[in-house]
Amino acid sequence: MIRRPILPLLALCAAAACGRAPAGDPQIPVPQTVNASVEQFLAAVKANDLKRMGGLWGTDRGAASASMNPDVLRQRLTVIQRYLTHSGYRIIEGPLAVPARADVRTFRIELQREGCNQVLPIDVIRTRSGGWLVYDVHLESAGNPVARCQPAGTGTRR
Repeated sequence: MIRRPILPLLALCAAAACGRAPAGDPQIPVPQTVNASVEQFLAAVKANDLKRMGGLWGTDRGAASASMNPDVLRQRLTVIQRYLTHSGYRIIEGPLAVPARADVRTFRIELQREGCNQVLPIDVIRTRSGGWLVYDVHLESAGNPVARCQPAGTGTRR
């Protein structure tokens, strides 16, 4: 009986496949800490760097830049960039655990804008490969990006 080197060849192929970089831009590494993902994402927002934002925003499967249609991704990131435009920011709280989601952490971020500050949550998710990506930026809490900041009201108005 002749032994064929198929098993070692299969093992070599499997090892090579596991070591491959994820699809997308290899120049954009996924942040390895939860804080770094938020910091790098907000720096990319401030710099209007949509390419970098696409490498830092995604799901547990990886960065959006690796899986989304480039035109759709550009449109979504343009909206996110407009809503999160800021001159500075500060982390008020976080990372906090999210109930029933061991892979998600949330932050409360204060965006510093001209004339006011806006507080919103930002969620990050652990990727299957072990890094962290911005997952949800809660645009509904970001306020209108083209309107002036409204003063906090008290009570009801007529």
